[in-house]
Amino acid sequence: MDNLNADLCSMCTDLAKAPNMNATLEVLAQNITKIMEVRGCSIRLLDEKNRTLEMSASFGLSTDYLKKGPIKIEEHPVDQKVLKGKVISTEDITKEPHVLYLEQAKREGISSVLSVPLMADDRAIGVVRVYSSERHVFTKQEIERLKALASLGGILAERARIGDEVNALVRISRSINSSLSLDEVLRMIVENAAKVLGMKAASLRLLDEERKTLEVKAAYGLSKAYLEKGSVEVEKSGIDRECLKCKLIKVKDIRKDKRLQYPRELEREGIMALLSLPLSIKGSSIGVLRVYTAHPYAFNQSEIDFLSALACQGAIAIENARLFEHIKNEYSELARDVWKWYDWGERFPRL
Repeated sequence: MDNLNADLCSMCTDLAKAPNMNATLEVLAQNITKIMEVRGCSIRLLDEKNRTLEMSASFGLSTDYLKKGPIKIEEHPVDQKVLKGKVISTEDITKEPHVLYLEQAKREGISSVLSVPLMADDRAIGVVRVYSSERHVFTKQEIERLKALASLGGILAERARIGDEVNALVRISRSINSSLSLDEVLRMIVENAAKVLGMKAASLRLLDEERKTLEVKAAYGLSKAYLEKGSVEVEKSGIDRECLKCKLIKVKDIRKDKRLQYPRELEREGIMALLSLPLSIKGSSIGVLRVYTAHPYAFNQSEIDFLSALACQGAIAIENARLFEHIKNEYSELARDVWKWYDWGERFPRL
């Protein structure tokens, strides 16, 4: 028991030092392997947008085994159960039809596997697995220990995820305050909107009030063909008319929504769901921040909160750029007036 307590204290110390989510999960996998006294451990995070479990951390497993391929949830009944909160213990993988990569597991020298959900806020965000080289019946005590470690890891992973989002917002804020390059700030916003949340793509469009269109100012993850499909005409795009009224618009499945101007182009691009957020200045919308996923998807509140903060930063950056342009124009006009006041005409005075 003393050794276990010491290992737990050491793990907590290492976890507290982890700078981001990836580092947090790597520390967790390494310590779980040690505490559970097993061959190795893997941690896969749930990608709800693509309905897959993605390898995020591991310890004690070969590179070849880790590269064996993704896990599509619809094709793997074991993980369907684990993601619903169940524990699955497999004493002998050779006798179970549900093992997805059996030949790779045999080559890796794996005999027994224990899978538990990685929990955060009473929901499964992934799967933790431990592997034994010898056939092993996992005891109730071992199962409870792994569940406890996974729960701790889930809480810390969720906090690390939030930390990653906060760091992204801080980086953009610093860029807004230190740079007058609007294009660079907007590029950072769409890139972080897609990367931090694992979205397929993102775009930012500004309203051309004269033409009544939304023009692309920054995009990430979208093909040239899609971006050149044409302007978004506000009158022909119901979701954008609503969004420009300062409303947040969620489209879980584009095939079931009739408000889109370019539904066929969206499908050809491999887009199945989208979320649109208004860019607002003083209660008036000047554009739209949009993110896209490759599968039908219900956006959650934490994602919406993060994207809302990005949209707010985008609006601030645009307002700063417009104010700077206004000040620059006023300075130019003032300079012209000064020449006229001193009756220097159109030529500079000789010095």
